[in-house]
Amino acid sequence: MNIIFVSNNMAKPKVLSLRQVIIALVLLIVAIVMLTVAIILPQSKHKHQGVVQSLIPSALNLLNPQEHIDALAIQLGEIQARVMRLDALSDRLSTVAGIKDKETEQAVPPPGQGGPEKDGYGLTEEELQQKISELMLELDSKSERLNKLETALVHQSMQRNAIPNMHPVDGAYNSSSYGWRVDPFSGKMAFHEGLDFTSDIGTPIYAAAGGIVISAEQTPDYGKIVKIDHGAGLETRYAHASQLLVKAGDRVEKGQLIAKVGSTGRSTGAHLHFEVRLNGAPLDPRKYLKS
Repeated sequence: MNIIFVSNNMAKPKVLSLRQVIIALVLLIVAIVMLTVAIILPQSKHKHQGVVQSLIPSALNLLNPQEHIDALAIQLGEIQARVMRLDALSDRLSTVAGIKDKETEQAVPPPGQGGPEKDGYGLTEEELQQKISELMLELDSKSERLNKLETALVHQSMQRNAIPNMHPVDGAYNSSSYGWRVDPFSGKMAFHEGLDFTSDIGTPIYAAAGGIVISAEQTPDYGKIVKIDHGAGLETRYAHASQLLVKAGDRVEKGQLIAKVGSTGRSTGAHLHFEVRLNGAPLDPRKYLKS
């Protein structure tokens, strides 16, 4: 849309676009407002200037609305980035907790909202920006809380993984084998520091907990033995194996195959000798296997 001005003093008619007309009208309004404030308000010169200065940006904002759209778009992009980080953190927490995505969605449905609308009104630009700022602060706060929760869950998961409460072989143990007994070789009373699991040669032996292999070797008494350090002074031993499947320095997970049952070393037959030690002192493995 164009507006054409025709005058006797002009050699040819002047054409103004709609945008130029709007700019001219806005400038005229600003001039009228400034003149009105200067004449009507019985205040000091400094206060006049403050009022005028606050009115000018509001009027000039009408000239370039695209800047406000761009600013809101930038804020929207920041919110989307924060939401993506929260989604990624949620996925990690689901993995640590052992919950699948579909189970998470079913367990935490979206909050219900409703009710009649009363005294509704549209948000101003300032109110919208305030709401966006509040939402961004809330997202940051939630992200911080979820990060703390992730740290706690990972710590608990590591602790659970380091507790030797998984049976090292598929089979029962001799419930009376830990403690004082008659030694099968000497016939004397001797303290037996582990549990004996009677199994066939070649039966898989699994790590009772996650940790670092500190020894995988042949010894006179234990035969072929694997020792695993689980941290905090806790150690498990798997003796009399026929075959060792790990080596010193390997990191193993709970339930990982580490050896096979045998009858090497000081042994009367095929079985697994399983020990749990704390700072070198033997513990009753039954207390862990029952937990």
